[in-house]
Amino acid sequence: MAKQILIVDDEPGIRQLLSHMLTAQGYDLVQAGSATEALEVLSAHPCQLAIVDLLLPDVNGLELAEAIRMLDPGTPVILMTAYGTPAFESMAAHPAITHYVHKPFDLDRLLALVRRILPQQP
Repeated sequence: MAKQILIVDDEPGIRQLLSHMLTAQGYDLVQAGSATEALEVLSAHPCQLAIVDLLLPDVNGLELAEAIRMLDPGTPVILMTAYGTPAFESMAAHPAITHYVHKPFDLDRLLALVRRILPQQP
């Protein structure tokens, strides 16, 4: 059975890019454009990994990561952002965050990170 990944970003282009890349590798994808939508999706589709943007229209990605971990403490969360400030670096060290990536990201590196987190082939 394929591993399911949730992608949360308010930019449809980012969601489509990641969805295309990860489905080509055999992962199942669900998408959300906001934290509220992501929590609704998770209630219907449990995921083995969440890739979450820091800046969302309703709450920040760190708050969403905490909510995801409350629903399932074992769900890894990759936080992504276009901002590489020291404040972000300290947020990325939060216990609800498994890893973080900076946008624009290298797709091969992101795929390698996903494979490390979900080590079994989908």
